[in-house]
Amino acid sequence: MRAIETDPRLGIWSVRRQGDGWLELETTAQLERAMAPVLLVLAWPSLWRDRARFEPHLTRGRSGNYALLVLGSDEEFAAGAAHTLADDSDVAALGVPASPERVALALRARAESSALRQVAANLEMELAQAHYENDLLIDTGRALSQQRDIDSLLEIILRRARDVTGADAGSVYIVQGDDNAMQLRFMVSQNDSRNIDSKGFTMAVSGSSIVGTCVITSDVINIPDLYNLDAPGLGNNPWGFVHNRSFDEKYSYETRSMLTVPMISARRQVIGVIQLINKRARGVTQLDKPEDFAHGVVPFDPPSVAYAGSLASQAGIALENTMLYEEVRTLFDGFVRASVTAIESRDPTTSGHSERVAQLTTGLAQAVDKVDVGPYRDVTFRPDDLKQIEYAALLHDFGKVGVREHVLVKAKKLYEHQRDQILQRFQLIRRGVQVEDLHLKIECLQAGHVHQLAGIDERAIARLAELEEMMKWILSANEPTVLEQGGFERIADIAGRVFVDPDGNSRPYITPEEATALQIMRGSLTKEERFEIESHVVHTYNFLRQIPWGRTFRDVPEIAGAHHEKLDGTGYPNQLKAESIPVPAKMMTISDIYDALTAKDRPYKKAMPAEKALDILSFDVKKGLLDVELFKVFVDAKVFELVHK
Repeated sequence: MRAIETDPRLGIWSVRRQGDGWLELETTAQLERAMAPVLLVLAWPSLWRDRARFEPHLTRGRSGNYALLVLGSDEEFAAGAAHTLADDSDVAALGVPASPERVALALRARAESSALRQVAANLEMELAQAHYENDLLIDTGRALSQQRDIDSLLEIILRRARDVTGADAGSVYIVQGDDNAMQLRFMVSQNDSRNIDSKGFTMAVSGSSIVGTCVITSDVINIPDLYNLDAPGLGNNPWGFVHNRSFDEKYSYETRSMLTVPMISARRQVIGVIQLINKRARGVTQLDKPEDFAHGVVPFDPPSVAYAGSLASQAGIALENTMLYEEVRTLFDGFVRASVTAIESRDPTTSGHSERVAQLTTGLAQAVDKVDVGPYRDVTFRPDDLKQIEYAALLHDFGKVGVREHVLVKAKKLYEHQRDQILQRFQLIRRGVQVEDLHLKIECLQAGHVHQLAGIDERAIARLAELEEMMKWILSANEPTVLEQGGFERIADIAGRVFVDPDGNSRPYITPEEATALQIMRGSLTKEERFEIESHVVHTYNFLRQIPWGRTFRDVPEIAGAHHEKLDGTGYPNQLKAESIPVPAKMMTISDIYDALTAKDRPYKKAMPAEKALDILSFDVKKGLLDVELFKVFVDAKVFELVHK
């Protein structure tokens, strides 16, 4: 020990601690390769022969900066089985007695070995960190490319940027408007140390703000400490920024280090900004007290800046793609809703029907998604699936553009011109009765049969009353019914009657076509007209099939084209049976019928109460026309109430 303290050749070493059979030395000067001061333990035979006492030193020796050097004579090494220690790479041996030069060389060699181990361990750690960060960037790129919702995308961007840089907090802004009136919209905020009540706001792009300058210059802005912006010689504030501490004062927070990175699109335009706040020092997990900000926050180092820049490049492309997707989606939404407007402009009586059916069908799909029992427990609908169902429901009646307008808007069993013709015909018949009555009365007067005049008037009055009763019956029968209704034999009787017109021609009270229309048992359409209306489904399918929906919405034509199919194969246009009908189409059938029954805008019928409409749907379920499980969800989840709120 005295030699170590006095011999200049051992002057870089000092005694740090000592114990029974061991001496711990520490370098007084940093070795070139060492990452930290090297601790070297000299162990004499009394220690290293006792494996139990020596084991703690061996354990520490494997930690990196703690080297072991065992000393002893050749005889002591041989007797003490030192070869077992030599198997351990953390132990070196020095035979004694030895000259000071040899001791110095041995100590130096052991220290260099320990320093190299430190370097290797540090490189391993850096390599592992690089692998982690690279994997994180790859995983982030994958996540960004798969996300199409802007809010979710920005949350991911900020979270990953903070993960890769160790930032305690951060925000994301997006650029809006054109070059003449650019604005920054605050979109997302995250903070691990404070619960922040953040609300969206906009501000003009200006060089007076850090994010504004980032947009204008497209530069990364790295500020080591906002609380020392103007410290002499630091060069932290070449832009002349002033730190507004109102946020810090409100939340008892200190915005110290800040890294602001632009997100640049493929067209080389800044479309957003990532702002990271307070890089935490190693081992710091949260910033609570004022001293935590003073000692637990460090500047963003070059690797953090590089990784944040790489992520911002990925984020810029992903954000641009998402914005373009949103623009296309908005454009397509506009097209779909304009198409619905076109449909309803041809048939104002069903105004709002398509929107309500879409609301009911997507609501039913969301309810089915929550079912955990029964045949639909494994059926799930992603956001894109729900959007596909919404489009199909909105456009399910688009084929009505191919139906003749007078058929499409037919409100009664008779067209208006047919009803007017019958009214005119009965007026002519009544006039004929009156004329005939006058002729008979003149003949009686000429023949002197005055006593017969009263009887002639009575017969004329009876005939006119019968004509009035017929007309009332015809007008009553002209009103369409929702449920099948018989009792139209009276129409057949009237159709069998004839009268003679002023030209002497024999004509029926009502024509065969008029009689057929008046005898319609349900609704207002004849068989031929109903077939024409039903053809709208074929028109819908053929029209929608011409649209390049892509993989996401490729089933829209099939869903919309099957909404009038029935489970037993009696539906139209293809008489599909249960297993061949898409589940969304089965849901739309229920929604379509329910809205048709309860709609308040149909001139040919009154709005039916929800309870009555559900009873009718229940009857169709019992007949095997509608899906029993889907109808049960429709009722239990009160989906039908969506259009009554």
